[in-house]
Amino acid sequence: MFNYNHLYYFYVTAKLGGVSNAASYLHISQPSLSSQLKVFESSLGKKLFRKEGRKLQLTGEGEKAFAYARKMFDIAADFAESLKTPTEKLNQRIRIGISDQVERPFIADLLSPIIATKRKAQERIFSISSGSDEELGKALRSQEIDLVLTNRTVYSEDVQELASVAMPVRLMVSTQNLKNFKMRISKNTTASDFIQAAPWGFVMPSTRLKLRHETDVYMQEIKARKRIVFESDIMSVVGRAIVDGAGFGFLPVPYMLEEIKMGLISQIGPRKGYWEHKLSLVARKESHYDEAIEDVRTAVKSMERWT
Repeated sequence: MFNYNHLYYFYVTAKLGGVSNAASYLHISQPSLSSQLKVFESSLGKKLFRKEGRKLQLTGEGEKAFAYARKMFDIAADFAESLKTPTEKLNQRIRIGISDQVERPFIADLLSPIIATKRKAQERIFSISSGSDEELGKALRSQEIDLVLTNRTVYSEDVQELASVAMPVRLMVSTQNLKNFKMRISKNTTASDFIQAAPWGFVMPSTRLKLRHETDVYMQEIKARKRIVFESDIMSVVGRAIVDGAGFGFLPVPYMLEEIKMGLISQIGPRKGYWEHKLSLVARKESHYDEAIEDVRTAVKSMERWT
């Protein structure tokens, strides 16, 4: 068996990203902490850290050890909290990773009702983080997060899709631009007709985003071309540029729902959209699904009414 103080030193060092920050947090010297970490690695017979330049990075074994340590100290924190308020139930913790390809304000609107809801006097602690799909997939498998909301199709035996929604993609344009240039659109206006007639250029997601790839494919299908006047890898910035009149672009309807309701954005295209942009909620296959996770799943499935 190993020394649990050593486990805690390892946990803090991994969490804070290095010996310097961890030593300051633990109020011990850096040489002392480094020595304790070496003793811990020796007791396990595993190398937990590797140096990359001046930084410490977790090895594969280190990532596994950190995942277990995190669960242990989360439970310890819950236990300590329960001692302070013995009449209350333990907190529900749920950690959600959001793909950086997904529009952020839209996710805030989706999750805010869930975060505000209390069940059976339980305090719910939500932790929302963002990152690349690769980073989030790694964090999900190492049990650092419980759920991932992504627009990527996940092919893995240890991950399962809990819910998904197909969001219709339509052509979006500033209503004020249409008024200023006295352009009329109707339910019969096609994307090709509008793109050819519009005096503005395209507002696009950057080339690393899935929605950009889908847009490029559709433009090839309809044999349409137009200059690009603005692009960004932040979806909320793409939407704002369209509202501000920088140009027009293809976006999933739920991303612009509020702007559509306010009359700031006009849509072109059939109700089902020119194509569907899929959003999925995924989790580890062996995960236990409590009420909080079920509420997130229900929220994603309910997005169908937004479309």
